[in-house]
Amino acid sequence: MNDISGSITSGGTAQALAAADPNRCGFMIENLHATSALWFNVNLTAVENQPSIKVPAGALYETPPNLPASVVAGTLSIIGPTTSQTFTAKTW
Repeated sequence: MNDISGSITSGGTAQALAAADPNRCGFMIENLHATSALWFNVNLTAVENQPSIKVPAGALYETPPNLPASVVAGTLSIIGPTTSQTFTAKTW
């Protein structure tokens, strides 16, 4: 398991969360912020709307088991509205 936890470096601007990894089997992102959502995307730059996936304040997203590599192995991008918004994230 790899720890890729961190914080939003500039609110409202997408940032790289993890490089593509063909050996990645899954990942999780926990939003530690009390009020603001995070959004992430795989193989696309994250935006604060669809088609990115929303992780509400205080929530956890974890990839379901047995997803195809194309769903979990790509570049991960994350965005949040608040500079210094923290998250816990891990890949496996």
